[in-house]
Amino acid sequence: MKLPHEFYQLPYHFDVATLIEEISQFTEDDWVTHHEGFKGNSAIPLISVNGEFNNDFKGPMKPTAALEKCHYIQQILASFGEVLSRSRLMRLAPGAQVPLHSDINYHWYKRVRVHIPITTTEQVQFYCHDKQVHMGAGECWIFDSWKLHKVENNSDQYRVHLVIDLAGSSAFWRTIFQHSRSIADISSTQLNKQFIGVNPKAATTFATEQFNAPIIMPIAEVEFLTNELLTEVKSNPQNSEAEVTAFSFVIAEFIADWRILWLQYESTKTGWPRYHALREQTMIKAVQCAKTLQLSHSGSALKAFEQLVIVACMNVELSDQHTLAKQTVAAPKNTSSSAPVNASSTAPIIAPPSRNNPCPCGSGERYKACHGKLA
Repeated sequence: MKLPHEFYQLPYHFDVATLIEEISQFTEDDWVTHHEGFKGNSAIPLISVNGEFNNDFKGPMKPTAALEKCHYIQQILASFGEVLSRSRLMRLAPGAQVPLHSDINYHWYKRVRVHIPITTTEQVQFYCHDKQVHMGAGECWIFDSWKLHKVENNSDQYRVHLVIDLAGSSAFWRTIFQHSRSIADISSTQLNKQFIGVNPKAATTFATEQFNAPIIMPIAEVEFLTNELLTEVKSNPQNSEAEVTAFSFVIAEFIADWRILWLQYESTKTGWPRYHALREQTMIKAVQCAKTLQLSHSGSALKAFEQLVIVACMNVELSDQHTLAKQTVAAPKNTSSSAPVNASSTAPIIAPPSRNNPCPCGSGERYKACHGKLA
């Protein structure tokens, strides 16, 4: 999520000894290697889609079997009083790093990652844009994940964080902006922290996200997200004026045609082939005209457009009807709309929950290396 400052330290601290005790019950077999193969990165899901050990973003979030073993962590999660999303223990091996990247997909645009370090040393440094901090054990932090960021573990010990994803209620954001301290205030402001220790009587139940991706994205959200991206593209003086103009035209046409489809079909199954055709052809146009465009501090505008809008605007696999793998969608008879249509009696190739999942076409390749590959 975009934030006014790169880092914020929240006014809480936690019982490190108890956290270490709880994570020590897990064996090496419990730690799952990073889904993109980042060396030295591993995790244990605590809240995930359907409570399973996966890396998915879309679908009902539920506690995993691993979380059921951790009473104090359950207490911590409940103490926020927020609706929680995918959360996990994240481990970084000695000498390893989280490579430089930005979180520009739909899930991260309106969610933050709350970091609670459990095992760490001063040699573990978190970088975001042009700032860096060491997050101390038992502290509580959030950061601007939209900007390019990385983590380096230059110690000889494992770094483990409890990482909690959430969108945040008004009360949460009031805490951030009124009672936390930003990276700009760290050297000059004292933080009054509340200690949240082990309490056998404390609540351990919490709400989790159940509806976190639209079957078909409403036109208002499509327009908001695309215009947000376009604003960033236009604000970067390094971008080619000709490419910005061409990309702006592609965005304008996409919004106009998506609105026409939304007015006819909303999220009903009849319109699915037309929505899919529109987003496929829009992405082809975007690849042709926006290859070098960059966001302000987040990397490729083309990748952001793909992950934040094109992939996210259609999630028919979440429908209560048939699953995507078994479904055959017939092209609608009414083709009066100006939006392009690819008449087909087979299910469209639509992005799976993760770009690292197998491609729905059955090729055996990951989606990002097959139908999800940028030209």
